[in-house]
Amino acid sequence: MRLIFSLVFFLSVSADVYSQEYALDDIAFVDTEEIVYHVYYNWKLVWIPAGEVIFKVTDREDHYELNVTGLSFPSYDSFFKVRDYYVSRVDKQSLLPFNFRRDILEGNYVRYDSLAIDQQQYRVQEYFGKSKNTAEEFSFDLNNTVLDMVSAIYYLRSLPVMDYPPDTSIPFRIFFDKEYFELSINKKPSTIRKIKGMGKVKVMHMQVDLIDGYVFKEGDVMDIWISEDHNHIPLMIESPISFGSVKAVLKSVKNLKHPFDYPVTKL
Repeated sequence: MRLIFSLVFFLSVSADVYSQEYALDDIAFVDTEEIVYHVYYNWKLVWIPAGEVIFKVTDREDHYELNVTGLSFPSYDSFFKVRDYYVSRVDKQSLLPFNFRRDILEGNYVRYDSLAIDQQQYRVQEYFGKSKNTAEEFSFDLNNTVLDMVSAIYYLRSLPVMDYPPDTSIPFRIFFDKEYFELSINKKPSTIRKIKGMGKVKVMHMQVDLIDGYVFKEGDVMDIWISEDHNHIPLMIESPISFGSVKAVLKSVKNLKHPFDYPVTKL
C-alpha cells in the first residue's frame, strides 16, 4: 500500500515552489474529512482485493493532524500482511509539517520512522529503525522547506491544479528513508476514465515519477486520476511495483469541504 504515499503517497515540495508559483490560496479539506480507498493487487491479469486505506483529518486548533491507516484484508494476510500507520502534524496555513511518524508492517518489512522538522532552520531530526525502541537517531541539514509522505498529499490537493495547462511539470522533493530526492509530477490532458463504482467520469490525469529501489524500477510512473472539482480527490491511482501492479480506487468520502458530484457506490 506504499504506492498511495508516493503521491507524494508519498512528496516534498521545494521552498521555491511553495513560496512562489505554486503557493496555497485555499486549503482543500476541513476537520473530520475522511476518504477511504480499496486497494487491489494485479496477479496474472486478475485484480485481487487486497486491503483498505483510510485518510482522516483532525483539527487540533493550532495545527492539522493527518492520519492514514492501511490494512490488508484478512483473506489477503497470508499472502502479504499489511498494517501501516502514518500521522503528520502540519501548520494550518502552509501545510508544512513539524512532526511525522510511520509505523509499518508490510510482509517481512517492518519499519518505525519519526521525523521532527524545523522548517525555519531547514533541519530534520529522524529516528529510524525496526521499532521505536531500537530506532537510531539521525540529523540532516537541508536547503528547503519540506513535506513528508502524508502532508504532501494534502498539499497537492490544495494546489490550484485545475488552472494549470496540460504538460505542466510541477517539481517536488521527497525526504524518504533518510534520503532526499528531487522529482516531478506532471499534469496530462483531462480525460474520460472508467472507474469502478462510478462508471465513466471526467478526470484530471497526473503522473508521478517513482523512486527506484525496493518497490519501483527506474523509469516507473504512477498514474493518478483526480476529481475535477475543488476537493481534488484522487479517484483512482495505479502503479507498477516490483512484482506486479497495484491499484487504489475511491470507496467512500465524508465531510468534504466542497460539494462532490461524483457518484460513489459500494465496491
